[in-house]
Amino acid sequence: MKPLYRLLLSGGLGILAFVIALASPTLSNLSLREMEAFANGEAVVVRTSRPYNLLAVVLGIGSLSLLGWWFVDQQPQTIAVMTPQTEAEPSQPQTVQVPPDVPAPDKYIDVAGILANRLRPTLITGNPRIGKGIVVAHAIRHLKQVRDTAVWLIQPKYHRREHAYWEPCDRIFGFMLEDYLDDQDDTDELTRRINDFIRDWRKETTRPILLIFDELSMVKKVLPKWYRDYVIPQISVEMSSGETDSRAFWGVTQSALAEDLGMSGGDRATFDLLAIENAESAEHLESLTRSYRGIEKPEDELVYQQSLSPKKAIWYHSALQEWQPMLGYADFQSSNDSNDVRSTDINSRTVERVASFTAAASLPLDHRSVRSTLPITDLLAVQRALFAGMAESEIIKNVLGYKAEKYSEGRILFNQIKLFIEEHQ
Repeated sequence: MKPLYRLLLSGGLGILAFVIALASPTLSNLSLREMEAFANGEAVVVRTSRPYNLLAVVLGIGSLSLLGWWFVDQQPQTIAVMTPQTEAEPSQPQTVQVPPDVPAPDKYIDVAGILANRLRPTLITGNPRIGKGIVVAHAIRHLKQVRDTAVWLIQPKYHRREHAYWEPCDRIFGFMLEDYLDDQDDTDELTRRINDFIRDWRKETTRPILLIFDELSMVKKVLPKWYRDYVIPQISVEMSSGETDSRAFWGVTQSALAEDLGMSGGDRATFDLLAIENAESAEHLESLTRSYRGIEKPEDELVYQQSLSPKKAIWYHSALQEWQPMLGYADFQSSNDSNDVRSTDINSRTVERVASFTAAASLPLDHRSVRSTLPITDLLAVQRALFAGMAESEIIKNVLGYKAEKYSEGRILFNQIKLFIEEHQ
């Protein structure tokens, strides 16, 4: 019986018991003959009873029992978290509280720990903002604790709000891919640098070593030829020799369709698969189950209710082959000063333009090399417009006043101001 029904039934039984107790009649043992004798002055022993009081007591006990049952269900249930362990550093036992009104699962499993302890080629898929990044970020921290693994990251959406996720990474190649949509020369330069980054990763002597490539499906759509001619062969190399050389590759993608990654079935079969879904991602889940044979939809909707994540996400890992509720992973706050970027290749046109109009603009820069003098009135106006949610093109045209042939100049100024604001928030 659902907790709400128990509470309502408890209240109904309690009210009924109270009404019966108040309204039930008092009965006596007097017969008609005894009443005549009493009227004639004879002594008569009168006994009274209220037989319905017993029913009221039974209903009251039932009401209290249901209320107690409901109250027990409202108390947080504590359950163990299963975290994969290594001989090098066994994890400490953890417990979490199950959501009230939800039957507890047998256990919660730390999927970030699975990623870290298997350290195999892995595809990680899920809708935007469902929790892929936070799981990978926790897996990176597991890796640093139990294996002291070198972690390199290619991040095509290197947004300031997620910088804290990637702080433990040894090298980051971060850029905003959307900045490269309009200029083929810049796109060629970008792909050249990514190629160099991957080659440097493969030559790195530290072992074990992991390369994480985020937003694979987006990169494939924006840079299809380069993705086909370079990325897919690189992935194939890792499938054949990566584990032998203590290297691993994690590809993160929003697409649930295996063919969107441009890999053959044989190539995909060598990957582990981690899929993250929630009740709102039914279309993504449908595509996933059609694209990857052997994956079934969750048998019971209860698994969503047992999830501890803000999005009520669940996950499927090919090593377990079953759907599990997601833990509520803690978010991260940056511990570094905004101007201190460690071992990071920031290859964003946004950053390059701030060091504008020089030959140095084409070189990898970190935030410490960015210096610019900005008009304070423009800076404040752009800050207000961004806070109000205005689009970039609107700000350039209507706030900064750069239109038509001057639009490109305005975009340079806008990117300078935007970077300055992000660095000093």
